[in-house]
Amino acid sequence: MAPHRLRKKPPSPDATATPAPAVASYPLLSLPPEVVNEILTRLSLRDAVRTSALSRAWRRRWESLPSLDIDIGYGKQALWTVDCVLSRCSGRVRRFHTCLDELSARRLDDWLLVLSRRGGVEDLDLRPDQPYKFLSLHSTIFSWRRLISIDLFACHIPPLPQDFVGFPDLKVLSLGKVKLQRNGEYQLQEIIETSPLLEKLTLSELYIGEDGDDFIEWEIKAPNLRYITICSNIDYGWNFAELPCLHSAVIDLWEYVGHRDFAKFLAGLVQARKLNLCMYYAPANAALPKVNGIKILETLPCTFQNLKLLKLFMHFCELAPIFSLFCFLKSAPNLVKLKIKICDGEEQKIEANGEFLNAQWADGMCDNLQILKMTGINWLPNEMSFMKLMLSKARLLHTLSISHAYDCSVSHVGPLHELVTYGRASAQAQILFQGYDDHQTRRHDRTENTMGISDLAPELLDLILVRLPLRDAARASVLSIAWGRSWRHLSDLDFTSPCAAVCDREAIDGVLLHHAGPVRSVR
Repeated sequence: MAPHRLRKKPPSPDATATPAPAVASYPLLSLPPEVVNEILTRLSLRDAVRTSALSRAWRRRWESLPSLDIDIGYGKQALWTVDCVLSRCSGRVRRFHTCLDELSARRLDDWLLVLSRRGGVEDLDLRPDQPYKFLSLHSTIFSWRRLISIDLFACHIPPLPQDFVGFPDLKVLSLGKVKLQRNGEYQLQEIIETSPLLEKLTLSELYIGEDGDDFIEWEIKAPNLRYITICSNIDYGWNFAELPCLHSAVIDLWEYVGHRDFAKFLAGLVQARKLNLCMYYAPANAALPKVNGIKILETLPCTFQNLKLLKLFMHFCELAPIFSLFCFLKSAPNLVKLKIKICDGEEQKIEANGEFLNAQWADGMCDNLQILKMTGINWLPNEMSFMKLMLSKARLLHTLSISHAYDCSVSHVGPLHELVTYGRASAQAQILFQGYDDHQTRRHDRTENTMGISDLAPELLDLILVRLPLRDAARASVLSIAWGRSWRHLSDLDFTSPCAAVCDREAIDGVLLHHAGPVRSVR
C-alpha cells in the first residue's frame, strides 16, 4: 500500500504580499544621523566599532564620527588599535588614554603629530606598560590649547617651545615619575602659571636636571587651584604663591624642605580645609631652633582658620615630630578632625610624659576638635600620654578611635583599660578600639584580619555580655569563634531583662540547661 502523502497547505495571503521596506525591519536605519552620532560617541571605542555588525548601514558608521575617545589599558594592543583608528577615522580625538608597550612607544611621536593636525585632544593620559621604560614626548603637545586634563607617568618632558602660550582650559595636571631637563623648575612654573583654570595639581617623584645642579626656588601660582599633591624625596625649591581657592593639600616631602624656611613653605597652604602632611623626618633646616641637636618646628607665621581636617604621618619617638604636631594644633583653632598615622615609631628615644606634653598646651588649642583617630600605634608611653592629654583637654571630643600596628608586640588590654578609665573633659567622649590598623591588615590573609573583637580579654568580654539583654547575649555567639557560647560561662545571669520576660518556657529551659554560672534574679 502506497504511503499517504501529506497535502501542501495553500500559501497564505501574506506570503505573496510585497516585502516590507528595510526600515520596518531595521528601526535603527531610520534614526537621524545626529542621533546615531550621539549613540556612538557615548560608547567605548571597542563597542562603537562592533556596531558595524548591526546592519549594512552601520558597518562603517563609526569611521565618520566627528569625535571619539581612545582608551587602551595595560596589556592591550595599542599599536594595532591606534594605527587602525587614526587611519580610518578622520574625526578629532577628545580623549587619548594609552598604556604603551615598547613597540607602541616607537610610534608615539607619529600619533601625537597626527593628533596635532586634528587640533590636539582634551584629555591626555600616557604611561608605559610594566616593566616601564621612560617615554619620550614630542613638543607638539604644548600646542594643544584644548587640553583640559594631562596625566603623564614615566615620561621625558621636552623643553617648552618659544611660542608656548599656555593651556587656557587646563584643569588637571598630574605628573608622576616624569623627567625634566635642567632648570625644569622654571618650565613647571610657566606651565602652571599659564593655566589659569587649573584646579588639581599632582607632582609625584619628579626628576629635574642632574645631581649637582644649582638650587632654584620657584612659585606655584594658580588662583583657582583646589587640590594639590606633592610627593618627593628631593627639595626642588617649590613655594606657594597665594592659593585663595585651596581646599585640600597632600605634602609628602621625605626630609621636609631642606636648607629653607619650612614654616614659610607651609604658610602658602593657609587656605586649606584639609591637609595631609608627612612629618616623621626631622627638617634639615638651619633656620629652625635646635633641641639636643635636633631642629624643631615651633611656630607658624599664620593661622589656618579654614582647616577642618588634619592628617599627619608621624611618630612620638623623637622631639621633632611632637613639637611639629603641637605647632599645628596651636595654629588650627577650628580643627574638627585629627588623624595621626604612626610611621616608623617602634623605638621611643625620648620621654614625653603627661607633664611635658601639658606644658606644650596653649589656650584655645583643640577647642573645636570632635574626632581623634590614631592608627598604627604601638602603645608606647609617649603615645599613651598624648591620648590622655587629648581626653583631658578637648571639651568637644566625642570619638577617640584607636588601632594598633599589625606587628605590635604589646597587649592592648592594659593600655586600653587605662584609657577607658581616664578622666575626660567631654562627657560625650567615647573610645573605639578598631583592632589592627586597616591599611596594614589588608596586606595579610583575610582570616587574620577578623581578630579585632576576638582579642578582648575574658573579663572585658564578660563585662559586655552581662550588660546585654539575655537574648542578645546568646546571639553574640555568631560574632566570632572567641565569642561562641561565652554567655554560657557568665559569672552572673539576670532573667529580669525585657527580653527574658518574653521568653517562652522552652527558651528558659534551654538557658538554664546550658548556663553553668549562678542566676542573680528570676522574675
